[in-house]
Amino acid sequence: MSRSKPLLIRSRTQLEALSSSLRQELCDVLAESGAASVAELASILGRAPDALYYHLRILEKAGLVTSARRRLPGRKTELVYRPIARDVAIDLEAARRDGSKALCALVGSMLRLGARDYRRAFGHHETVLAGPRRELMVRRKTAWLKPAQVRAMINSIEQLDQDMSGAPKSGRLYAITILFTPLKTTSRGRKKSTQRKAPK
Repeated sequence: MSRSKPLLIRSRTQLEALSSSLRQELCDVLAESGAASVAELASILGRAPDALYYHLRILEKAGLVTSARRRLPGRKTELVYRPIARDVAIDLEAARRDGSKALCALVGSMLRLGARDYRRAFGHHETVLAGPRRELMVRRKTAWLKPAQVRAMINSIEQLDQDMSGAPKSGRLYAITILFTPLKTTSRGRKKSTQRKAPK
């Protein structure tokens, strides 16, 4: 699967399918693993296999994953799931027209998932919190940016997204959650009107 051709999410059905944190996790793991059985997904996510079938069916119905049977030693077979595309991008203009509520639910789910992952990692004794091997970070920062700086930020985030791709099931699984958004302000950035009032 090519990283140069992401699956463009346009439909409300797909946005709603991704509004679940668990379904986002399933898509994340499949994107990095390439393919996995329900048992493998359950092991990676620390979930019961029976809890995943419902969510995988929703993802498959939305056209985000596909499944096929794989033969095991002997006569047994198992379902193996694959992502439709390794990268997914959201058509924000289409989402604003047709599914803004679904998109906002998806974003909220992403942020809650990031907060949950951070909380779990922070509470785990093996997570390195300081020094050259540090592996946990959180930041929030606001800044006044000109259009060229905004474009540079978007390019940096896209590059970071590419850098987050590793060899399937090699090393340790990490997650990154990014939100970059303009802020509505009233104290600065708004030009004062220079139009004079007409005399009474």
